[in-house]
Amino acid sequence: MKSLTILKAVTLAMLFFVACQPRKKQEDSTEIAKERNDEIFEDKEDENDADFIVNAIAANFAEINLAKLASNKSNDVLVTNLAKMLETDHTKVLHDLQVYASKKGIAEPTSETNDAVEALKDLTQEDAKDFDRKWCDKLKDNHKKSIRKFESRMNKTEDIELRNLISSTLPNLKNHLEMIEKEYDRLKL
Repeated sequence: MKSLTILKAVTLAMLFFVACQPRKKQEDSTEIAKERNDEIFEDKEDENDADFIVNAIAANFAEINLAKLASNKSNDVLVTNLAKMLETDHTKVLHDLQVYASKKGIAEPTSETNDAVEALKDLTQEDAKDFDRKWCDKLKDNHKKSIRKFESRMNKTEDIELRNLISSTLPNLKNHLEMIEKEYDRLKL
């Protein structure tokens, strides 16, 4: 009986020790997908196209989640309308990117990057009076980066399907940026 009590105490101590250890940061599904694609593709151009697709998919997951956050958190009707439109548009782009990835055998991320998750958490913490402006600022930066990456890949890829996908997506990204900038300027006043 005494050995059973000691065994329980040791087990509890071990469980407590394991539970108190710092948790590892969750693996980034974008990095996992890129590693898989490095193994799959031998041609450097195909690898670069795959990396672009992985990054674009992760970015669209982030945009969708940012849009959902604003739809739920913002008290500004214009911001919530913009968020709903962005969610719809980025969901379509995400679908198109995933179809392309599947067709080309590209490993895909299952969510946004860990950095994007942290940015989302930071925005969640914002108070109501600062949220809309900071949300627009984050989206403005994201869209500028996406436009640069899409334009760069369009000029470098030899894949006609990818070039067509990019050229059909770019006008919406530029339109989003224009709308976000307009909203940001309105909120600054």
